[in-house]
Amino acid sequence: MRRDNINYLVVGGTVLAAFLLLLYVLFRLTGGVGERDVYHVYYERVGGIKAGTPVTYEGFRVGAVAAIHPERRPAGMQYRVDLRVRDGWQIPVDSIARIYSEGLLAETVINIEEGASVEFLSPGTELRGQAGVDLFAALASVADEVSGLTRDGVRPLLDNLDRRINSLGDQVGEQLPLILGGMQGLVSSLQESAGRINRILDSDREKQLVRVIDNTDQMSANMLLLSEGLLDLQQDARVLLESSHGLVEDNRKDLEQSIRSLRRTLEEVADYTSVILHDMEGTSRNMNEFSRQIRQNPGLLLGGKPPREQGVSHE
Repeated sequence: MRRDNINYLVVGGTVLAAFLLLLYVLFRLTGGVGERDVYHVYYERVGGIKAGTPVTYEGFRVGAVAAIHPERRPAGMQYRVDLRVRDGWQIPVDSIARIYSEGLLAETVINIEEGASVEFLSPGTELRGQAGVDLFAALASVADEVSGLTRDGVRPLLDNLDRRINSLGDQVGEQLPLILGGMQGLVSSLQESAGRINRILDSDREKQLVRVIDNTDQMSANMLLLSEGLLDLQQDARVLLESSHGLVEDNRKDLEQSIRSLRRTLEEVADYTSVILHDMEGTSRNMNEFSRQIRQNPGLLLGGKPPREQGVSHE
């Protein structure tokens, strides 16, 4: 009998402890008795808000939603939300109570964003509210815009691109036989030209072309030597002129007329030498260019055409 009483006592104590734990959980969920200051906020939409929804102050929990009362106003239906906040919690008058959610699956809360005013609201007054962004409505709007873009922009573009590709394929199909025929004609012409070149460049003519090229190289080398000799002659003439200046200083009165004549003669010789050197250098470059072109295309000696001079009138 005593053992049964002990068992009953243990079971009763367990039930009582569970009941007290349940009361404590309900006490914590409803915000506790310390949250006695009540403020009210008006919203046009209260999606995700209900009695017991947490109220935070810059992210720190300070209370919960006490009740929601729909009210008909001239501007339309609005909802008065009563906020129960900790006793003595100071809220600046320019603070904003914003409906906030961290994500699609996160809990919706009313977060009070602290204002900059030094004046504080009195309990029971209205707190300025601002509805948060409805993520589902925003996603639906984005989906509608994407659908409209696909319907009005992407699909016509793809249809137009498909028509263009089909039209291009038809044109290529029509022109392909003509293109192939032209390519066959071009190949035949190239083969005929190659045969003519082979007939022109036989072994004897190849030897002649080699000798002409060798002679051209030798002529170019000789022209360069001649140009160097003329440069030496011009230098000697300058030295002679400098020596003549010394003679003039020593025999100014007796040789003045002779020196003047000699100077004119030497100046004419120097000018004539410069012209000859210029012509020889041009000839040497032309011979080098001629030798290079002969090496690249020996057929120029047989069937080449002279280049047309630009800017020269033949009238």
